Amino acid sequence: MNSARRLPWRATSGRAPEGLAATRVLDEPLELLTGPGHAPAGAGAVAPADLAGHRIWMPGIVDGTEWAASYAALADAFGLTIDSVGPDFGIEALLDAVTDSSAPATFVGAQTRLVWPAGHDLRRIALTGPTPVYPHCLVRDAANAHPALAALRAHLAGPSPAPAGAGAWTPDWAVRGVFRPGPP
Repeated sequence: MNSARRLPWRATSGRAPEGLAATRVLDEPLELLTGPGHAPAGAGAVAPADLAGHRIWMPGIVDGTEWAASYAALADAFGLTIDSVGPDFGIEALLDAVTDSSAPATFVGAQTRLVWPAGHDLRRIALTGPTPVYPHCLVRDAANAHPALAALRAHLAGPSPAPAGAGAWTPDWAVRGVFRPGPP
């Protein structure tokens, strides 16, 4: 990653600036999205390690962000090739590229709702053994004691679709409830 564009703080992997607080509120399982010609297109589930050697295309990843750090950790943990090269023309263009090729696939969150043309025949494939989850957090003004914030945190931290315990994988810098302070 280009360290010149690195931000001074990442919402999930670094130390929050003075006056802000971050609370991890949702672990969203990732799924593989492929076109019908992709090797695992017929599988009901696939292990992340089985994707080594396949191109996972995630255009628009911005160096220095928590999601770039999360996908880099996922790639390192399972020997994946996550390609962020190319323009990000939006989800429709990404879906077109994935459906029209047997090479690239992409990751989507299990709670991400997508609508695509019937002719695309895209496949959402569960990732298991373990299931990678994306750790979402709520960043807020630490001094704001408005009662609605407590209700919002409780709502966001409600039932999570993520598998419990050993069945889930998160970046090693993510800790449930809080985030381990890290280098800026």
